Amino acid sequence: MRYRKLGNTGIEISAIGIGTMRLPVVNGVFTDIDIEKAKKVVRYAIDQGINYVDTAYPYHLNGNAEGALKEILSDGYREKVYLGDKLSIWVCDTYEDCEKMFESQLERTGSDYFDLYFLHSLDSNFWAKAKKLNVFKLFDKLKTEGKIKHIGFSFHDKYELFEEIVNAYDWEFCIMQLNYMDTDYQAGLRGLEYAASKGLGVLIMEPLKGGQLAKEPPESVKEIWAKSERIMSPAARGISFLLNRPEVSCILSGMNEIQQIDDNIHTANTYNVGDLSEKELELYVEVRKEFSKLIKVPCTRCQYCTPCPMGVDIPTNIDYYNMGYMYNSIEHAKNFYNRPFFDKKRSTNCVSCGICIKKCPQHLDIPEIMKTISDDWGIK
Repeated sequence: MRYRKLGNTGIEISAIGIGTMRLPVVNGVFTDIDIEKAKKVVRYAIDQGINYVDTAYPYHLNGNAEGALKEILSDGYREKVYLGDKLSIWVCDTYEDCEKMFESQLERTGSDYFDLYFLHSLDSNFWAKAKKLNVFKLFDKLKTEGKIKHIGFSFHDKYELFEEIVNAYDWEFCIMQLNYMDTDYQAGLRGLEYAASKGLGVLIMEPLKGGQLAKEPPESVKEIWAKSERIMSPAARGISFLLNRPEVSCILSGMNEIQQIDDNIHTANTYNVGDLSEKELELYVEVRKEFSKLIKVPCTRCQYCTPCPMGVDIPTNIDYYNMGYMYNSIEHAKNFYNRPFFDKKRSTNCVSCGICIKKCPQHLDIPEIMKTISDDWGIK
């Protein structure tokens, strides 16, 4: 496993880190983590040299992923990795709430400290709230006590706010969304370069856009990749695009199968900074333009919008919709959408309450999207 510098922290972090947003689950139930399978997958990743494990309170809802890590990282595995967790400011109303959340996270993960700790999922609203609750005072206190080794933030908003946040505190690293489709989205490549210029390590989330870029591409995209000098899987193309950048410290992947770990590690050990030629990079631009014609909804499947009070499975509805258009298989995707087992989870059950809009880090108008899917695909 290749390692990279995490900014000025002195940490040598594996080029691939394992996230816990998408751990293996039982019977497709997002909150019911398959502990034994998750343990096997995460420990295998660590045994192969991956040394960063990333989690957060919302992953698998209400601290379930954090709790799973207490078991997964037992038997000496906690000492083999850097562990990162996040302060989800939206569930806190006071400074004391922030303190309690942090202590509960230590307890759930069974850890005495976090190597990396992030102010989570910052947009303009959460940033204003974080300043109001004076989380910087808390971070300074926890670092002094040795409960946090290094401080950073994760981000979901426009570049201008990203620059403001970078300059507002003595951050050591950040997590940002980036993939070859999202180079100008949110902080984008401009943000990547700015953070690195300030000495921050940069961890990348959604490198495959919620798994969408790991799927077999449509024929029009295949025709573009056929001009490539390299024979690569769709996932490898996404990962290598990021490994090509010197500013990238670590790429976070929600791997839940051994094969995915092997593939990503192979890619990380094969491709490095500057390996992609100008000709190859031009192909990414072509593919980006082609995919942009096909994707209907820019959802990354983070699942922050869940649970819906009406039971609508928002990410899966969007998955089916995008799948039909991206892969020219609308009738096939509609069949999935209209299967009887999906009846209570279908977009047609949306009542436009708007709760999901406040949770979405992509700021999507989810009720309107659900209406569009229902109008287009619902059985009349």
